[in-house]
Amino acid sequence: MSMSKFGEWEYMCDRQATVQAYARVISGRSAKCTCDGCRNFVVARHRAFPKAFIELLNDWGIDNCKDGEVYHNARLASGLHDYGGWFHFIGKLEKTGDFPVVELSPGFTAWLLKASAPPLDVFHGLPLVEVQFHSERVPWVLAEPPSM
Repeated sequence: MSMSKFGEWEYMCDRQATVQAYARVISGRSAKCTCDGCRNFVVARHRAFPKAFIELLNDWGIDNCKDGEVYHNARLASGLHDYGGWFHFIGKLEKTGDFPVVELSPGFTAWLLKASAPPLDVFHGLPLVEVQFHSERVPWVLAEPPSM
């Protein structure tokens, strides 16, 4: 593993171990949840993540359909929806702090932190880095209106 940077964070990623772990996972938590916010995200995911984020996840060995968690915050005045969530990869943060988030496209940011949010079961007990994301650009694609 070699040292890499994302924004001001410096980290090491074991991509091969991360790929192998995700291969043992059937689905992310949003695909298992029955709330309308998660069901919407599962169908809108391909429009929610910018290409740059999908490329980053791939570089880290993360399957972008197998999130650790996704949560729906609100419907925005624009008509789009505000979501957040996280993924994990096997590795270590070497330099961390209260750094500015990284804007990967208008209305979409990501950042790294020491793993604190619940990981998928396959990652328990492993050294993890958490990848958080926030999007203000998720369309509502379900036929039913949001419950919130």
